[in-house]
This record gives sequence, C-alpha cells and structure tokens, in this order.
Amino acid sequence: MSVPDRYILEVTMLGPSGAGKTSLLASMYVQYSSVIGATDLDLTPVGDTAIRLTDVVATLKSLSRSVQVRDAVANTAALDLHRYEIAVGRKDKNPRFVLRFTDYAGGLLRDLNGNPVAQGVRTALAESPVIILAVDTPALVEGDGRYHEHVNAPYLMYEQVKQILRSDDKPRLLIVVPLKCEKYVATEHGAAELLDQVRTGYKPLFDHIAHASVKSRVGCVVVPVQTTGSIVFSSITHPTDGQLRFHYRSRRPGAEYRPVHTDQPLRYTLRFALNVYRRERRGFWRETYDGMFGHDEALERAIAQFTEGTVNGPGIEVVQPHPHLSAPTMGRA
Repeated sequence: MSVPDRYILEVTMLGPSGAGKTSLLASMYVQYSSVIGATDLDLTPVGDTAIRLTDVVATLKSLSRSVQVRDAVANTAALDLHRYEIAVGRKDKNPRFVLRFTDYAGGLLRDLNGNPVAQGVRTALAESPVIILAVDTPALVEGDGRYHEHVNAPYLMYEQVKQILRSDDKPRLLIVVPLKCEKYVATEHGAAELLDQVRTGYKPLFDHIAHASVKSRVGCVVVPVQTTGSIVFSSITHPTDGQLRFHYRSRRPGAEYRPVHTDQPLRYTLRFALNVYRRERRGFWRETYDGMFGHDEALERAIAQFTEGTVNGPGIEVVQPHPHLSAPTMGRA
C-alpha cells in the first residue's frame, strides 16, 4: 500500500537505550485487533511491520513463561532507523493514511559527530506531531532514583523536547510512558506514587512545556504501560565491569502474556490527530488532513468511537490538558 508522504502521521519514540521502546510498539501492535472491537475502524500493518513486531511479541511471551528472565528483547540496532507503519481506514475500504512509528537506538541521541542516522532521528522528532517518551521505571524508582539520571538521561530528553518545540509552532502531543512498571502499579497507591516520581524525575521537562510561551501548543499525558503484565523487576547488581544489571522474573511459572494499557498511546494519538484535523483548519494542516481523512465522516466517527476508550485512573493522567485531547464531537468545528 502506498500513500503520499504528506498523508503519513509521524509518531517518534524518545528515550534511552533499553527502556523498552520496541517492546512497547510490539505490544501496541498485537493488542490493537482486540480493542478496535465493533468499530468501523481498520488498522493494517504495512510491509514487514507485522513480521518484525510479531517476532518481538514471541520473545515477550516466552519471557513471560520463564521463572527467571535471562534473556530480553534485543536492543535496537544502532545503525538504522526502524520504522513500523500501520495503515488507518474503515473496514473493507482503502486506507486513508498511515501511522509511522520511528524507533532507534537511544544512544543516537548523544551522537554529535554528524552521523546521518542520528540526523535522521532528529529530523523524525522535529516532524512528529506525537512524541512517545519511554521511561525505564525501575531506574526511575529504585534506590530513591539514584539510577535515573544514568539510565533515563532526563536532562537529555528535556533538551530534545526543547529543540522539537523550537523548530515550529505546530500543536504537539507528548505521551510519557513508564515501562517495565508491572511491580509498581500493582496497587492504586503504588500507581499514584509512580506518577509523583515521574513528575519529580522529569520536572524540568514538565516545567518547560507548562511555560506560557509553550503551553498553548503542547498536550501531555502520562500512561504507564505493562508490556507483558507478567514480568516484574527483581533486583539490581553491580558487576565488576561497571555495567548495571537490572534483573526481572516472571510472577509465576507459565504466566500468561497479558499486557495492560498498551492501547492507550494509540487511542490518544488518534484522538489528537482527529482533533487537529477538525480544528486546525488552515494552511498545511488543512491540506494535509483533508487528504488523510478525505472528508470521510464515517472514518471520523470510527476514530472518535475508538478514542472513547482513553482512560484515567491511578497513575494515568493528562498532566497538561490541550483542546486536541478532548473527546471529539461530530460535525465541523
């Protein structure tokens, strides 16, 4: 399937190596078919997207059944951008547009030597109306946060977001996604504590997007996602090679792979996109989104129905409201 480049909605991952960005994409992919339900919405993987993400899911399922988790999803290769494309349309109709998720090795964010792949990362981030910031939750939480700066590099993420927002004045959505969080969201109290720790650990970033000169064009949601639902943090060791080792275990032998809230980033992304289309009726946005949605009110209704499934609850919060995060209403804005 081919669509014009301007009908591709870019969603770019942001976060350190090993945070679980690829696992998040895989879990989102495998779950969406079970959550679109009876809506008229159809999501179709493009090219080899299904094969690559299914392989990751197979690894996650295998890990879930283990007692001690000895292997993990391999870190994303450092020499390439990895793009996963999902075509969006109505059932039994040609897709109208494509969601393109761009993943990469987090270490590329530190590259200052003109590496063309690193430049590709910066370009993808600048062009994305939706950014998903992956957070390594054990590194944020354990040892009173002593590993957070080393692993999650919150100030580097803050600088990246500043650069993105400086590039233009388009509306953007930042979805902050704590990953590997199964241990910490098991109770309402734990989930609420995690939200507080995210706010504290990324305070410079949150303060920046809340500034009067920025706030009107940035919405922000925090959504902890359990990419397996069954693998929990166990311990940290400090081998003699100086590399931290984070250890995990399955909740029980043979535990089922049962991800939680993996649909939420997709729901918020499509809600934001639909509202941008309906409300930013000018210039670039009008031409692009008219092409993407094609004045197809049935598609608008299908997306609106799907996005009704966004949730609030312990640990999940719209930390910076934006008009484009409100529930879509049908009829032209």
